[in-house]
Amino acid sequence: MKKYFLLSLIGLMAASCELDDNINPNKVLSDQVTPDLRLAGASNDGYTVLAGNGLTVSSAGNGNGMNALGQAWTNTWSGNFASFGNPYTIESDLNFTTTYKQTSFTDMYKVITRFERIIDFGTAYPNYVAIAKIQKAFYMQYIVDLYGNVPYTEAFKELENPSPAYDKDVEVYKKLVGELLDARTLITTYGANPSFKVSTSSDPVYKGDLAKWTLFANTVLLKYAVRLSSTTNADGIALRNQIITALNGASYITADVSINPGYSNSAPAAQNPLYHAFGRYTNSGVINTNGYQLMTASDHAVKVLQGDPSKITNGVSDSRIEYLFTKGKKYNNNVSGGGADGYYGYPQGMTNDDYKVFMGYTVNGIKPTTDNFSYLNGIFYSATPGAATGQSANGYLMMRAESELLQAEAALRGYAGFSNAQSHFENAITASYTFDGKAADAAAYITAVSSKAKVGWAGSTEDKIAAIQYQRWVALINYNGIESYINYLRTGYPETPLATTATQPNKPYRLLYPADEYSNNSANVPVLSKTQCFTKNEFTPFIYK
Repeated sequence: MKKYFLLSLIGLMAASCELDDNINPNKVLSDQVTPDLRLAGASNDGYTVLAGNGLTVSSAGNGNGMNALGQAWTNTWSGNFASFGNPYTIESDLNFTTTYKQTSFTDMYKVITRFERIIDFGTAYPNYVAIAKIQKAFYMQYIVDLYGNVPYTEAFKELENPSPAYDKDVEVYKKLVGELLDARTLITTYGANPSFKVSTSSDPVYKGDLAKWTLFANTVLLKYAVRLSSTTNADGIALRNQIITALNGASYITADVSINPGYSNSAPAAQNPLYHAFGRYTNSGVINTNGYQLMTASDHAVKVLQGDPSKITNGVSDSRIEYLFTKGKKYNNNVSGGGADGYYGYPQGMTNDDYKVFMGYTVNGIKPTTDNFSYLNGIFYSATPGAATGQSANGYLMMRAESELLQAEAALRGYAGFSNAQSHFENAITASYTFDGKAADAAAYITAVSSKAKVGWAGSTEDKIAAIQYQRWVALINYNGIESYINYLRTGYPETPLATTATQPNKPYRLLYPADEYSNNSANVPVLSKTQCFTKNEFTPFIYK
């Protein structure tokens, strides 16, 4: 069966000058597009679904996507009621349906299919196949962790099987771990062979450096092992032990895993997808109203980072807040344009009238304005469009801080071959402070939290597990919220308050299968209710039970 292949914009930019003269660029057959022309586009598409809005790129962001979901459900971002009538209400009240975030599922399957078409080339392009397998395992894990049982064995075949059966989640985990192990073997076998070199222009992550891809594969394997830390599933426990054995003597990433296929401000789809979704300005220079301005920092996030007495960080201020969020003017019924400059967030679920009362005024007070709140800072903020640099900034699949925290948790849980848990924990904090431009403050902060259970390296083993999740959350604020949320579901940390309008007693353990699946794959998709998303049952992803 002939398959026609549509390249993503950035992949097309990389490939346009390289397509064979005998190939019609307006009607490209799938098997004519070789891995060296596919990898950059597929890699960028994966990051776009994880960090941005998804594969459908409009002129501006829309506040959607996996990252935004995680930032909302870890109570990091809150809806901006000063500018919108009902922002982030579903994220707050938890009253979602099968259409909610369904593009995270459908778009990620498109991404994995693109990696699968690279894998189809086998040993003709072994190192490209290895890189595709690593990214397939990295991205597909998020779908399993958010949905449980999903199509896998019969998936990714496009029109040849548009209605794939569902596999058990633990079986998908096994197969994805197998992809990572296969990738390591391929690189060991073919990595040094110049005949199979990966071109710099094809690989927007490591520019063809296969030694670094091996380190990343090891780190992703470790992430799988840590995800499996508390499962009671016998196959999951056996898989965890298999991974730990396979990692004997392994090394892990020691630098952030960045991606940049040539991001620029030339078009919306050419921008760093994280910035496109949540940066202050669109590529045409107007305010990104439905992305950047849709949400503020949450009241919970800014209070935790400032050491508010009501939070577990009581008395310890974290200077990373200066990189993460902008300052606003304290709401004071907006006398003289507002009060003192500082970090102020909306409590999740509160309306403008609620916030007036929260701040000590009556519902008849003056409405809060956008100037009263903190918004995303760092690469997301610039005073003018001309000063913006986020459009061309690197994206990040994984940060060094994550690698260090994975190693800290593995050591703390007694995984064979891992040690020095506290050193890895403190290295993670230093890495995060360095990423946020605050390296000089790291040592003092580590000392300041050294006696604070669930924040620093103090207390019981459980307290230290909590501290690892807390530091991961801070390290990934604005960048990868869904990673923090999945670890919250896995461990119960960091402590995360529900929105004031929440209609459920806890955050959901999973999402509903998307409406598209019920329309197009009704014979196979499991039927479950929204209520079942909030309790542990047969539909709950196995890593959480």
